[in-house]
Amino acid sequence: MIALESVSKRYGSKTIIHDLSFNVEKGEIVGFLGPNGAGKTTTLRMVAGFTTATSGRVTVAGWDMATQNVAAARRIGYLPEHPPLYDTLDVSTYLRFVAKAKGVARAEIGAELARVIEACRLEAVSRREIFKLSKGYRQRVGLAQALLGKPEVLLLDEPTIGLDPGQIQEAREVIRSFGDDHTVLLSTHILPEVTLICQRVAIINHGRLLAIDTPSGLQRAVEQANHVTLHVTAPAEAVRAELLAVDGVSALEIRPIAEDDRILAIDCRVDDRDGMEAAIARAVASRWELHRLERRHPTLENIFLHYVSESPIAEAAA
Repeated sequence: MIALESVSKRYGSKTIIHDLSFNVEKGEIVGFLGPNGAGKTTTLRMVAGFTTATSGRVTVAGWDMATQNVAAARRIGYLPEHPPLYDTLDVSTYLRFVAKAKGVARAEIGAELARVIEACRLEAVSRREIFKLSKGYRQRVGLAQALLGKPEVLLLDEPTIGLDPGQIQEAREVIRSFGDDHTVLLSTHILPEVTLICQRVAIINHGRLLAIDTPSGLQRAVEQANHVTLHVTAPAEAVRAELLAVDGVSALEIRPIAEDDRILAIDCRVDDRDGMEAAIARAVASRWELHRLERRHPTLENIFLHYVSESPIAEAAA
């Protein structure tokens, strides 16, 4: 339903998106994950047809967004980071206006409004002026306008930004329900979004795609990044040599603890095998005083940080 093929975007001499390629299948919710400035909004704007790629090809439902974006727009519902709301209108009047602008048949507008108001849980505020709504309700109105016209594809740019925890939970439940009937590309820099909503995750930084897989697939892909951390009183170079001699330890970082520089904090990158903690403990405790040892398995958060920290240095993307 959404395909990007070797897409790049430049503004003058500055490249914002670098040779980006990925697909989103029908009925799939994909999280587009990256830090602020990674290029998420620029990519969504190309998919939505608001701007065109400098090179490469973007298609939505088979339509080329460079030459057929008007036809494709009928199949897209788009929620930008700041929802396009008219504050002086009440919710129903605003949604009616958007339905007409999208070309919804007059006879179907009433049913469409009822459908999106129910889907986004706006019944309690349907007659209230938009400027009187909370941030959470305003975001739901933005989701409702994106749903009007029954688009096949939904593009959601940071849909929960600025919401309180209760509002975020409500927005997640609404978005998760969309996956049955829509293809969804959801941009966010909030890690829990992708684990709770999305079937796959695409990680982007500096305008480059670093990885795309299911959350569990990403965990398996970086299992070699398992870590064992320990605190030990020992000479730095001697303990470094001892630990690197342990089978399964591939790299390590050593730094003194701020509270007591006699104690070293050591972070060992280890293989995904049982018994690594015991092997490290034996190597250290036989010669020096071991104060603490624990194993840290990959989580989506440290997987994300792993990919971002390993990504090439480039000009910041918009």
